[in-house]
Amino acid sequence: MARRSQAAVKAPAATIIVEQVDEITLDKVKVQVRGQDLPAEDILLDPTNPRVANTMAVGKFGGGQQMQDALRDVLWSDPDVQDLYRSVLANRGLIERIIVRSNMVVAEGNCRTVVYRKLRQNFPDDPTWRTIPARVLPADITDRQVAILLGELHVGGKNEWSPFEKAGHIHQLFTQFGMVQEEIAKILKTSKTAVNHNIRAFEAMKNKYLLAFPGPGAVRKFSYFLEVYKKPELREWITSSPQAIDSFVQWVGTEKIAQGAHVRELKDIVSDPRALAAFDKQGREAAMKILNQDRPELNSPLFKLMVEMTEAFDDARLDDIQRVRKDTRGGAKAIVRKLSEAMERFVDLCDGLE
Repeated sequence: MARRSQAAVKAPAATIIVEQVDEITLDKVKVQVRGQDLPAEDILLDPTNPRVANTMAVGKFGGGQQMQDALRDVLWSDPDVQDLYRSVLANRGLIERIIVRSNMVVAEGNCRTVVYRKLRQNFPDDPTWRTIPARVLPADITDRQVAILLGELHVGGKNEWSPFEKAGHIHQLFTQFGMVQEEIAKILKTSKTAVNHNIRAFEAMKNKYLLAFPGPGAVRKFSYFLEVYKKPELREWITSSPQAIDSFVQWVGTEKIAQGAHVRELKDIVSDPRALAAFDKQGREAAMKILNQDRPELNSPLFKLMVEMTEAFDDARLDDIQRVRKDTRGGAKAIVRKLSEAMERFVDLCDGLE
């Protein structure tokens, strides 16, 4: 349970600000968090946030104010941030406070900070946008505690990050803070399998895709990478060789894979050499045309049932076989006999199988 108290704090401008103090427990340690309304201009944007980290890393933005200006411009160029601007303007404020460290660097809330600055710029006479609601962390809080707090709020909690930001946080807990996957899963109220998939998808996105196709909008493609690592057939393919991940990056970046739903079709395409070659050279339609020729079970319910039945026969259990062998009442043998006869009639209608 968080304990809350209020204290009157005298600001430099001789105005009285009511400071709200919450006491929360992080990593078994009690931490006091101060709720304050702060001038948005005094807050420093965080260039290590997963949403912009790669864009900032590959750009030559320098440091100090030049870096802050570049961060502002990169974030504002994101349509999601402009949508947030309209939402905050219509609501006349934030639903959730930003979180800042004691040195005024954003721990969570880069986008909201940029939005408030833009609102302040566009409506200079409106007092609503002079300060931004914030939760200020104490100076002695550790990076690990901050990471756990953000995970509780935005991965396991109700105020979820985007899938990419969530995966970036999971990756940080695993690589930077040395948490094992079971520990992360417990803290974030998810499964170890989901943690593993997010770590691997984030690494592929960060180390491959964002280097080839940078920009804040690129993170929307993260679901494509997560889908690859969630599907066993695609996971096996993409880890089979360096060329596989490089090809996938190009397919996504050049919109050869135009929709996230099309990623699921890849499991059939990559298992067919002809279809894979066609997809790489000509795209999805060419690959699907070959698949429909080579894999009739993909678009025919009857052939799909045949494939499934064949697999079932190959995996037939001994007790089912013995049930037919020892059948004295005729039920099991009748089912097998009718199936055999139906199959013979179908083969005859197809003019044999030669």
